[in-house]
Amino acid sequence: MGEDSVGDLDWLQSGLVHQIANATGGVAVLWGQRYYSGGTIIPFGQYNTSNLRFHSTEQALADLAYFAQRAVFSGLEHKNLTAPGTPWIIIGGSYAGVISAFTRIQYPDLFWGGLSSSGITTAIDDAWAYYDVVRRYGPKDCISTQQQLVGLMDNVYSSGNKTALQQLTSAFNISESTPYPDLQSYLTTPLQAWDLGWAYQNTPINGSGSYCSYITNQADVANASSTLKATARSLLSYANKTATPNAKELYYPLLNFMGFVLNTYNYCHGQTVAECLSLYSPSPFNWLVCTEYGQWGTGYTPGSPGHPAALPLVSRTLTPEYFINQCKQTYNITSGPQLQRYNKYGGVNLSYPRLAISTGQFDFYRPLGPLAEFLPNTTAVPNPRIASNGTTAAPQIVIEGAYHEWDFYGFLSNQTTTFKAPVADQSAKSREIEAVKTWLQEWNQTHP
Repeated sequence: MGEDSVGDLDWLQSGLVHQIANATGGVAVLWGQRYYSGGTIIPFGQYNTSNLRFHSTEQALADLAYFAQRAVFSGLEHKNLTAPGTPWIIIGGSYAGVISAFTRIQYPDLFWGGLSSSGITTAIDDAWAYYDVVRRYGPKDCISTQQQLVGLMDNVYSSGNKTALQQLTSAFNISESTPYPDLQSYLTTPLQAWDLGWAYQNTPINGSGSYCSYITNQADVANASSTLKATARSLLSYANKTATPNAKELYYPLLNFMGFVLNTYNYCHGQTVAECLSLYSPSPFNWLVCTEYGQWGTGYTPGSPGHPAALPLVSRTLTPEYFINQCKQTYNITSGPQLQRYNKYGGVNLSYPRLAISTGQFDFYRPLGPLAEFLPNTTAVPNPRIASNGTTAAPQIVIEGAYHEWDFYGFLSNQTTTFKAPVADQSAKSREIEAVKTWLQEWNQTHP
């Protein structure tokens, strides 16, 4: 199943779904959730609070159950392929990975097996661990610089110096009426380069011309204007006293940080961040974030309860309260997300017979899935289940060196000279295909 019926066609044409169907002689079906479907199907009209009230995880599962019991496929009308008389295997990645796992658990009599790749199964409002994956595994010099730059900007804000804050906001060509947390939400964008793909081209966070190459350089590589240079010099006094070896060495990193954002992400052009990023525009994904699972990438005050002593990679003003307030303004929701509506399926403890679970070692979302390295709300308590690889029928796979949904990608026959799946990815797919074959053998034994 997918969120976008157009983009997710790749899964049918060349990805894991295609490979499993070929290996088992099955029929592969792409199911688009009613509120997504590439934006072409919106029940009851436009997205608004009134219409989105029908949108929930529980309803998505019920829709799938209804579909599986009634589906008829073109060219196969003469066959009854409905559940439970036919073994339905539900497969998905990311949001669809969540739905796949939850559907297998909620409707075990209809869905014989399930596979969840990078499923974000844990609802939590303070998801600081999202960026902590980058802090722990990213390039050390770049991470240290990012921490110091965020600390400097937070110090500008907490100082109460309106002139300095105005300088900081103007440096990014953003309206001065932008609230500081909104600005910091915008400035997390370069960190999204952490998520790499092996089957498509994207600019990594490190390497030539990358974000890290800018902020770790002790020269003006952003071709900054004289105004930007003056702003960087002026704001250096707000560097943390612990900045090493001294605050002056943050001049070029700060200058290049500002220049990188201006050169790469300058799409606000004098607007507020709320305007250019449509922070208060209703959407199906954001509705579920606000009503059920939170999962906001937050900052924190170092050493505060439940948080690391290390400096965060994003602003400490990006709190759960900040994001919950956005939900209130967008949907007039009077409370935070109802996390139990989501966590009742197991959260980090989620497991079920004939359910395969996978994630990438470096996946942003790994801390919010069943194979999280550490338990939720802790800084270093290992998740005991990752010591096991699971079984043939219920594999638990952490793909070494991988990021988000790596086992879902594939390539067409005419692309074999362009792309080559990493060895760890091929191994994961082999285990997943073997799991499905095992499930079907069990079906044949129990349904003569």
